[in-house]
Amino acid sequence: MEFDHIGIPAPAKRDGMRLLESKRLWLTSPTDPFRVEWLWYEDGSPEAELVRTLPHVAYRVESLEEALAGHHVVAQPFDVFGEVRVSFIEVDGAPIEFVERY
Repeated sequence: MEFDHIGIPAPAKRDGMRLLESKRLWLTSPTDPFRVEWLWYEDGSPEAELVRTLPHVAYRVESLEEALAGHHVVAQPFDVFGEVRVSFIEVDGAPIEFVERY
């Protein structure tokens, strides 16, 4: 695994956010020098509360299925803009994201 980004829930939408309709989520790309991804969820988002409300650390993996094995999965794998496939696990009450690039 390799560090990919940190995701931080934002209190409001920010400039540069794109809408991921399936999750009712607005997010920035973590391309700034600090690799921060800002997230803002619309009311009624189907995302797990843990993921919607707490910051997360994301790691790049070769295979989501292998990375998820043996962990408590809180968000099943899903596509993000056709660029990556991601999933979240819970570790000691915190969300951890795995990112698989296409």
